[in-house]
Amino acid sequence: MDVSVIMAVHNEERYLPRSLSALAKSEFKEFIVILDRCTDNSENIVKKFFPKAKIVRKYSQKWKNSYAENLHIGFNNAESDLICIHDADIESPYNFLYKLTKYIKGSVVSVSPLIQTDKKASFLNLLYYYWEKTYNFAPLGREPRGGVRLVKYSCLEEIGGFKDVEAPDTQLDLDLRRKGYQTRIVDEVICLHLRKFSFSKAIHSQILSGRMRRKIKMPLWRVLGHSIIRLRPFVLYGYLRKD
Repeated sequence: MDVSVIMAVHNEERYLPRSLSALAKSEFKEFIVILDRCTDNSENIVKKFFPKAKIVRKYSQKWKNSYAENLHIGFNNAESDLICIHDADIESPYNFLYKLTKYIKGSVVSVSPLIQTDKKASFLNLLYYYWEKTYNFAPLGREPRGGVRLVKYSCLEEIGGFKDVEAPDTQLDLDLRRKGYQTRIVDEVICLHLRKFSFSKAIHSQILSGRMRRKIKMPLWRVLGHSIIRLRPFVLYGYLRKD
């Protein structure tokens, strides 16, 4: 399958074995790993599962958003028609690329699977897993979630690749839509987010989400409804806060 899988890694030895073990069951052309100032055993773990991986070692950060910089480095090293962003703390089913590829057609140039929290990782993960079910009755603001994404290389090239912004995923969607393209979530494919849940990261994520909603000029009523119905008060805080 003509797909380049890009994975940004920063001291991810805790999650890599499980993530790479699942990924190794999929078929794709090349695997590009950006080792972002790793000081743990991440590189050896990558080589164990993917001896032929294209490894790019990054020793310093030039962009404000290091993750966005890593994705752009991967994009610049890719040689396939399709690029798959795959985070190091995600476990994907063996056929996820095959299923996602079927949805890349016409104006749809970027697709993401449904990503669920690993409820077995901790008690907080279990609570968060059931909280995510609120999307079933309140899909306000539901957008493709970062972690795994398949996108056409030519379209990514057309918008200049990834941008040095707080939320590169959201920015990518905005840039593609300005060009007349569509992005979508594929509920048929479910990937697992392995990382342990923490309140601090959840709050930061909500504030960032609110900022991005303000940036794209989402109406206040929609942000308010999302914050109340989905119990995400810090989204509203991020939207209203003046940086």
